[in-house]
Amino acid sequence: MGYLVGVDVGTTNTKAVLYDPEVGRVLAVASRPTRVHHPGPGLTEHDPGEIWSAVVECIREATAGRAAGVRAISSTSMAEAGVPIDRSGRYLYPIISWLDNRSAPQAERWREWLGPAEAFRITGQTIQAKFSINKLMWLRENEPAVIDKLHKWLCMEDFVLYKLSGVDAIDYSLASRTFAFDQRSLAWSPRMLDLAGFSVDVFPRAYPSGTAVGEVTPAAAAETGLPVGAVVATGGHDHLCGSLAAGVVGPGALLDSMGTAESGLLLSDRYDPDPRLLEAGYCHYAHVIPGCYVTLFGLMGGGVLDWLVQRFWPEAKAPGPVRSRCFDEALALAAEVPPGASGLVWLPHLGGGRTDQSDEQPRAALVGLTTALDRGHIVRALLESLCYWLRGKLETMAAIAPIGPTITAIGGGARSTLWMQIKADVTDREVRVPLVPESTALGAALLAGVGAGVFATTAEAAASVSRPTTVYYPDPARVAVYDRLYEQFRYLHPRVAAITAEMG
Repeated sequence: MGYLVGVDVGTTNTKAVLYDPEVGRVLAVASRPTRVHHPGPGLTEHDPGEIWSAVVECIREATAGRAAGVRAISSTSMAEAGVPIDRSGRYLYPIISWLDNRSAPQAERWREWLGPAEAFRITGQTIQAKFSINKLMWLRENEPAVIDKLHKWLCMEDFVLYKLSGVDAIDYSLASRTFAFDQRSLAWSPRMLDLAGFSVDVFPRAYPSGTAVGEVTPAAAAETGLPVGAVVATGGHDHLCGSLAAGVVGPGALLDSMGTAESGLLLSDRYDPDPRLLEAGYCHYAHVIPGCYVTLFGLMGGGVLDWLVQRFWPEAKAPGPVRSRCFDEALALAAEVPPGASGLVWLPHLGGGRTDQSDEQPRAALVGLTTALDRGHIVRALLESLCYWLRGKLETMAAIAPIGPTITAIGGGARSTLWMQIKADVTDREVRVPLVPESTALGAALLAGVGAGVFATTAEAAASVSRPTTVYYPDPARVAVYDRLYEQFRYLHPRVAAITAEMG
C-alpha cells in the first residue's frame, strides 16, 4: 500500500508526517519553525527559500529509513499568503503573510467596485486585506517590476506541490481564499479577475482536493529523499484538512481548530451564501471533501494565549522545553482559580489574525482587575472569554443553520484539559478531542492517499485513521455559573468595544 506524507506550512511551524494507512497511525512527525521577517512596521513576510528548506528538512526527518516506501505526498498550509514566480520558477518577492495588512487600501476598492453582498455571493468571502488578489494588486502598484515578470501566483500549498513536481496546481479550498474564485462554478471568476485587472493565467489550474497532479521529480527526490515518481496530490486549507483527519466530515459537524489562529468550522452539503453569514462576518466556501462546503468563523485563540504567556513568563519566548514548561505553569495557575476568575473579565480583541472581520478592534480590555488578583486570574479570564466568544459565534450560527451537539477540537490548544473543560461548561456541549498527532498535516497525507488511489473517497480516507478520543462533558453546576457570567460578557462586550474603537 505504501506510506503517505503530509506537509503543513503553518504560521508558527512547518511540519511533516508519515502515515501508514494499513495501521491507521502516524509513524513519524517532524517540525521546524516557520521563520518570520518584519522588514518594517506592520509588515510580516517569509522567505520562500527558507520555507522550502524547512519543508525539505521535515520531509527528510519524517521519512528517515522509510522514504523508499512513500507512495504519495500532499500539502496543506496557511491561506492567502503566496509566492510570485517567473517562468523559470524563480521567486520574485518575499511571501507576504496573511497577517500583513499592507493591502488594506486595495481591499477597500471592492466596496466601490462590487460591494460586500455581491462579492460574498460570488466568492463566499468577506472583504479583507489579506486575500491573495489584494496582495497582487498591491504588488502591481508598489513593485511593478514583479508584475512585469510574473508567471504564476502560488499559494503556500501550491508552492510545495510545484517544488515537488514542477506542476502548478491549486485545490478548491485554497483557491477560495484568493478572493478570485467562484463558488458556484468552482472556477476562477472572470468578474473578480476583470475588476482586479488580472488574467486567469496568473493563478494555477484549480482541482478538487486529493487530485493527483504530478510526480516527485528527480530534482525534488534528490533534495527530499522521496522516491522519484511518488504521486503528488492537491491538499487544502489547513483547518479543513484538520477536519478530515479528525473525522469531522458530515453536514452539521462542528470543528474547533485551535492553532495560532483559532477557527470554527461548520460543514454543509451545499453552497448557500445566506446574507446573515455575511452580516456575521463568516466565510462560506468549498471544503476539501468533494461536494461539501464549510462555514468558517474566526476566533482569537492560541496566538493571544501565546502573547500573554510570553509577557508573564519572558523565558517562554525561547522554543523548546522551557517554553512548554511556561505554558504548563500558566495553565496550572489558571486551574487553581475558580470559575469567573474572581470577577475578572477579558475582552479579547487585540486586532488582526482572525479568519473573519467581525470584532475588528485593535485593543483588548480587562474589566474588574484588582491588586488581589495575579497572573493565574488573568490567564483564566482569557480562557473563559475565548470560550464566551465561541459560544456567541455558535449562537449566531445556530440561527442560520443546524449545528450538531458536539464540538470536536484539534490543534495545540486542545491539549489543555482546563481549556477544554471550560469550553464544555461555557457552551454546554460535549467537547471531543481526537488523539491524532498533527491533524492538519495528517489531513494532507489522507488527501495524498486519495490522489494515489489508496482510498476511493475522502470518507474512506478519514475512516482509516485510528483516533482514540478524550471527551469533556459539561458540568451542570458550572454550566449554570457560566450562563450568568456569559450574560455579563455579552453586556460588557459592545460597550467596551465602542470605547476601544474611539481610542484607535
